[in-house]
Amino acid sequence: MKVEIINLQKKIKINNSLIRKAILHTLKSEKCSQNTHVSVAIVADSKIKELNMTYRKKCSATDVLAFPLQEKEFQQICKGVLGEIVISAETAEIQAKNMDITFDEEMIRLSIHGTLHLLSYTDTSIHDARKMTIRQEQLVRELI
Repeated sequence: MKVEIINLQKKIKINNSLIRKAILHTLKSEKCSQNTHVSVAIVADSKIKELNMTYRKKCSATDVLAFPLQEKEFQQICKGVLGEIVISAETAEIQAKNMDITFDEEMIRLSIHGTLHLLSYTDTSIHDARKMTIRQEQLVRELI
């Protein structure tokens, strides 16, 4: 399993090994193959707001976006590549303060959340969101 992380923002210090650990733990727990590959970009609010507008038609920053590549036309081209997770460090920092948790814990949570999206978990309905949150928090507790 491979996790590539690129930090495209300079404002907040990022613990890459913690993000990698959270993603690998999620992939192993979900019984993914050893050739699974996930890419992660840590960005500023301005960049995630731009991506959120382009891909979701929402004019606001968000905490995490997931772009799965294991769909339709990409399946044959990108064997083993699940996709890309984009996390806003600034939004993660704000959410951590609001929830009275550490920034690192919130980054773990967002890394797991994004990975679950790549693995086809959704949070568009109340039922699916509840199922995803339960799984996400189970994985977070296993790491913290």
